[in-house]
Amino acid sequence: MRNVLLGTLLLASVSTAPAAIIFSAEAAGVQHTSVANTTTVDFNALSPGALGVYVSPIGSYSAGAVVAPDAYGGANQTRYVSVGAQSAPTTSYTLTLPSLQSYFGLYWAAIDSKNKLEFFNGATSVGTFTASSFSLSSAYLGNPNTGQDPSEFFVYLNFTGTSGTKFDKIVFSNDGTSTGFESDNHAILAAVPEPSTFGLLLAGLGVFGALVRRRAR
Repeated sequence: MRNVLLGTLLLASVSTAPAAIIFSAEAAGVQHTSVANTTTVDFNALSPGALGVYVSPIGSYSAGAVVAPDAYGGANQTRYVSVGAQSAPTTSYTLTLPSLQSYFGLYWAAIDSKNKLEFFNGATSVGTFTASSFSLSSAYLGNPNTGQDPSEFFVYLNFTGTSGTKFDKIVFSNDGTSTGFESDNHAILAAVPEPSTFGLLLAGLGVFGALVRRRAR
């Protein structure tokens, strides 16, 4: 069952988000997507320190830092990725996706006014989100795992392109190094096999069925 925040936040997503991309929020305390058929990167297998170029199951990361769980992240107190204070002097990194996508989700922890998330289709920006893009209730305040950092919001957000809007690059940036842009559990929709793959599979099953029937006779 999908837990999506309704009411004021849903209305805010329509009125404040760019027209091409809308967002929804998982229930307070939920730190992973409930969207079906997704692939998620959680950074838990990586060692803390500079991320560098990292080719993940959902795309290629250009920079950033892997951080051990602390007051500002990550999901369920596991390792997370950040840029800004934890990766100085680097203040941005890019996730290049394997193909055009219509969905992206992330656990956005310790949201502050210096964080910015921007979606691109090639060189064209199709959506920008900052702390002011969201209207979250007090239920999202504070690290849900430890109760620390009670003045900042922690929320899992699902971003979806509308009217055919798609993106192939996402830029995570932080204005300076006095704070960080902390996030975790990045997700995109899982790849669907090409129609030709389905055809070969069905053909194989047909041949197998024929052999079984012949042997039975």
